[in-house]
Formats: sequence, C-alpha cells, structure tokens
Amino acid sequence: MIELKRITHPECADFGILMQLYEEAFPLEERREVSDLEELVRHEDRMYFNAVYHDGTLSGLFVYWRLEGFWYLEHLAVHAEMRNHKIGQQVLDWSAVHLDGLRLLEVEPAIGEMPIRRIRYYERNGFIVCDRNYHQPSYHAGGPGIDLWVMCSERPEQLDEKIASLRKTVYGA
Repeated sequence: MIELKRITHPECADFGILMQLYEEAFPLEERREVSDLEELVRHEDRMYFNAVYHDGTLSGLFVYWRLEGFWYLEHLAVHAEMRNHKIGQQVLDWSAVHLDGLRLLEVEPAIGEMPIRRIRYYERNGFIVCDRNYHQPSYHAGGPGIDLWVMCSERPEQLDEKIASLRKTVYGA
C-alpha cells in the first residue's frame, strides 16, 4: 500500500534523498536544476512534489501539477531496490482516483525498446497517445528542448489550449 506525502520545504530530509533519485532517474534535459525545484517546492502551490511511501518505506517520488481544467503528471520514479512492488502502478491508480478529470503526461517517442515499453505501460493504465508532435520546452534557459509525445487519460477537447497552458505554467514558455 502506498502513501503520498507532499513536501513543501526543501529542508525536509526526504527531499534530499529524493533529489538523488531525481537526478539518477531523469537525464539533465528532462529535469530542473535542484535550486529551481527547491523554489517551486517552496512557492508554487499548483505543483505537488510528493514522497511516495510503500508500507512505511520511502520508495520514490511523484510530481504533478494542478492546471486549469486538467492535471499534468510530471515525474514518477521509484528507487531501484523498491521496484517490482507495483509502486508505480499504485501511484497511477491513486492519481486516477484522486486527480479528477483529465491527466496528461509526456513520454519519449516510440523509438527503441524502453520508450515502447513505457508507452505500453501507460496504455495498460488507461492512457492514450494524444499528440505525437509535441516539443517540450527546455528546463534550462536557452536549452533546445526535446521532442516528446503527450499521453492523456482521455481524449481531450481543446488539446492545443491545454498544451499551451502546460507550456506556459510549467516551463514558462
């Protein structure tokens, strides 16, 4: 059984531990600088940076955003030693129950074994590919950004407007 614990202060001991996971799990172009993330944790009410506990053990992180009319699932990672306990599955199940309405997430295009497996995983969890031409703005000033796909929990109306809101709110683009 999982429990999510929202972190609102980077001074929290869990935050430091989760920063190691964050940096290991996501390549530089798919994550923020730690100092930028610390600022968001302190001051951005729409972002939820969560420690994920499984049976009382710190097991991973889950970052999501409350945006206008939908939720954006930004990062989900589980510590290597806690994998194969279906923690990611439980987090997605939690999000389906607690985050009412449309949920969006970004994935690497289906090129190569791991991205294909990841897309299939999200499809098994009720997500569909909604946009194959999405360009994620860079997390780093002046960076090139990366081409990704957008997956959604349902086929949304006005997807372009939602993506524009996501880009503006999350990436400042």
